[in-house]
Amino acid sequence: MNIYTSCESVTAGDDIDAPHSHTFSFSEKVSLKEALAEIKRCYLPAIAGGCATWTVTSNRPVAVIAQQWAEPEILIHLPEELNALDVRNGVLRLHFNYHGQLDPQMVVKIFRGFRLHAT
Repeated sequence: MNIYTSCESVTAGDDIDAPHSHTFSFSEKVSLKEALAEIKRCYLPAIAGGCATWTVTSNRPVAVIAQQWAEPEILIHLPEELNALDVRNGVLRLHFNYHGQLDPQMVVKIFRGFRLHAT
């Protein structure tokens, strides 16, 4: 599985080389949750205080990642939700939105109730 990532800047000094992007290659056996945990470990910046919160999007909210959590909280589970993600030329495209030190549990609650279309 190939994953292209982009993320927002965390500090003003970070803006110099923005946007931050990288492409990762994972075994086809790796789950999305495992891939996101690895991306968090080697790609997302850590902040002083250890409480950074990120949302992962790809045409829809995908997950919440917190610096203090061992694993990401996946927001999608159904195959049709996975099929709707932004995939171009076989590469899954993910964007990481930085939410400062917001409580990650609150961010999860917000995005679990988030609607993209009128009902």
